[in-house]
Amino acid sequence: MRPPPASPSPTMTSPDRGPAGLVNTGKVVWLDMPAGKHTAQSEFDIMNVTALPRVDIIYAHANMSPDLIEAAINNGAKGIVVAGVGDGNMTKDAVAVLAKAVKEKGILVVRSTRLATGFVLRNSEVNDDEMGFVASGEFNPGKSRVLAQLALLKTNDPKTVQTMFYAY
Repeated sequence: MRPPPASPSPTMTSPDRGPAGLVNTGKVVWLDMPAGKHTAQSEFDIMNVTALPRVDIIYAHANMSPDLIEAAINNGAKGIVVAGVGDGNMTKDAVAVLAKAVKEKGILVVRSTRLATGFVLRNSEVNDDEMGFVASGEFNPGKSRVLAQLALLKTNDPKTVQTMFYAY
């Protein structure tokens, strides 16, 4: 039998922020409260939602072809989260296809990073304002996908969705 891991699993960590709290002898000790909106403060109500909009995660890499982006859109994706290299970057061809999808089809595009730590800053290396993209900030691709799905229940406007990413 394998011993339990010495540290928390990666799914339960927040490497850019550190622990929000800990449990010791059955008691919760809060070290830091979440900075953004959460739980009852949220504007999202999913009580009557039976399905969330389709949002696909596409991993960027060297020589990335835009065909996976096109396939996701052609198969019903309302949003795409790019798990980019570094600061949420991707190839020029991928940027062009995504910018066209935003303008012509109203696809929500969120730039995130595939790295374990770090933030994706707005208009850093990619002109998000010009392209109509959303920068994920501290959210990894999985968390970005969930927030994008919730945001799409309300709007696909990149400026409004960017405000949501800042708020949460």
